[in-house]
Amino acid sequence: MPDPILEIVNALSTVLVSPNPAIPTTVAGAQNPSAWSIAATDGAAYTPIQTLLGVLFHASPDLTTASKTINAGLAEVVTVLNKLATALYGLPSTTNAGSALSGLQQALTLASTLAPASAVPVINSGSALFTQLSGMLSAVPSPQVAADELAALAQQMTALAALFPTS
Repeated sequence: MPDPILEIVNALSTVLVSPNPAIPTTVAGAQNPSAWSIAATDGAAYTPIQTLLGVLFHASPDLTTASKTINAGLAEVVTVLNKLATALYGLPSTTNAGSALSGLQQALTLASTLAPASAVPVINSGSALFTQLSGMLSAVPSPQVAADELAALAQQMTALAALFPTS
């Protein structure tokens, strides 16, 4: 199974922003997520896109509001990615994480059968998140590598958020 997070990081790297430092290629090279606090390196298309979006999102107050909302949403995604990266980095193996995620999925399945109909979509959304995390963990050699990839993606998302002006 291909590594879904690495594919996203690599796709963003070719056009917009590259992680800094580069993602280690071995388990032994994995870094603590705190090492990813440096800014991502802008790609060739980053500045022209930033200029274009700056003009576009200042065309009207409604577009400026939309830009602020997108920026805030990306900031929240970054927070979640960083928390996941930090948590994964401390795990001894992907097996432990997979077992925990499997247990959570089973609990959510049970909860969805007992919950009122209005709560089922939220529960199913949580279950889908745990399924995605399980898939990601099965595609990497260690939780530390997954942590590096998530931290790199968070770094890139921080750079992407700056494309959407807040004033």
